[in-house]
Amino acid sequence: MQKTWIFRLVVALVAVVMLAAGCSTKNAGEDGSSDISNTDSNPFELDDKDTVVLGHIGHGLANPELDETGARLPLRYSGGELKLDYTVNAAGKAKNVGFLVFVDGIPQPYKINTADAPYEYMHIFELEGDDVQTPFSFIFTPVTGKQGETLSVSIASVYNPAFIPDMKETSSYGSYHDTLESMFSLVFDKDAEALDVSSIPHNEYLSDVRLSAELITKEMMETQGGFVTIDSETLEKNVFSRLYFDGAVLSKVDNLQVKDSGTLHVTFQIFGHPGVRYRNTFYINHKPLIGKEGSTFETVLAKGEAAVIDADIDLGKLEELNTFYVVSVPVNAADFPDDVVVLEKTASILLYK
Repeated sequence: MQKTWIFRLVVALVAVVMLAAGCSTKNAGEDGSSDISNTDSNPFELDDKDTVVLGHIGHGLANPELDETGARLPLRYSGGELKLDYTVNAAGKAKNVGFLVFVDGIPQPYKINTADAPYEYMHIFELEGDDVQTPFSFIFTPVTGKQGETLSVSIASVYNPAFIPDMKETSSYGSYHDTLESMFSLVFDKDAEALDVSSIPHNEYLSDVRLSAELITKEMMETQGGFVTIDSETLEKNVFSRLYFDGAVLSKVDNLQVKDSGTLHVTFQIFGHPGVRYRNTFYINHKPLIGKEGSTFETVLAKGEAAVIDADIDLGKLEELNTFYVVSVPVNAADFPDDVVVLEKTASILLYK
């Protein structure tokens, strides 16, 4: 049977996200859409009578090339800028949408529709009408890739990315900023050409980045689980992540008041499915954070261990209101064809002054 070209995600609009954590809940679907739902019940056991669907979204290649069996052929890069003809449709409250693009797990700046457009790490759409196919094109020079390589391209939609709590009317993101990923293979017939990044906005806020590992403790499993019980069997197939700020979890679920200057120490932990290799990127206001160590940091999940990334963020460079999150992109998902190995995003956290 032909594999679907997009993942399906059912997400709950819960008011509390335990420990600012993410858990894999995306499953392959047949119709290429994602429901955005509101429920008062356990989101891992959705019941139709308790669920209010606020909207749905679907996106993927506009005209994918197929082989004689109907399977999708890989994309090909032959030099210059690559153009991907794409389409998105949405309904309800899902019509405000932005896209993040990754090549081999590395954030990819891109243009929309024309080569004269500016490179950005996220472009935001306000779609018109429910369930209307909206065609557009991604245009970009791949940030990595050598002749003969086959790399993955991940495209993640972000639901209502323009929203940011103002700490007056709102203090929580609720269900906003949930993601839906589509993934494609890209064959390089030529080396990727050098990309001039001088005109691309960067957040050079990171310093003192350190990668390490630590044993998974009983306390981590108990506090991380939320609606699911984490045991050794769960950790074989699922992935979990959590954030600490200055060594502590948030007392408020998704906002943190910070100082005008100095640094904020962030610790990111990711653990679960052994053998999965992730490239992890920290974001402020939908732009990757960069330091002298780079912007993307690789972790490999191991049995019984959590991969840890520690970093300092320069508070003096932040705005008054800042959306912070971490995106983890698997780069060896093909090694686990029987498992659901997909892009992970932490809950969005408001850092405000």
